[in-house]
Amino acid sequence: MEYQVYKSLRESGQVKAGIDRSSALKLVDYLPKRYQYAQFFWSWIWLLSIPAGIYIIFFVKWWIGLLVIIISRSIRSATKESGAQFVLSYAEENEEFFNKLVKNDILIFRNSP
Repeated sequence: MEYQVYKSLRESGQVKAGIDRSSALKLVDYLPKRYQYAQFFWSWIWLLSIPAGIYIIFFVKWWIGLLVIIISRSIRSATKESGAQFVLSYAEENEEFFNKLVKNDILIFRNSP
């Protein structure tokens, strides 16, 4: 799909673009720094929440540590989803990036109901 065609169909609400979350995480390194910094920050928050939860289990209160570990799973899912959204947002801003994603069959297009 051509970039201009996509933009016009998207503005009229006829089509939506999507991307596989694992593919999107691999592409974050090709995005502008503002996206990379946000992804980097939340990835570290997720990674550090696991040992923090284990520490809290043993040295503070076990139930608080368990809660931190459970919440870390949500942070992981949200981090992957935000990475996909970052790639889609940048693809809508940048025609060259959009065309590369289309050429490599990374973007998924769906008709809107």
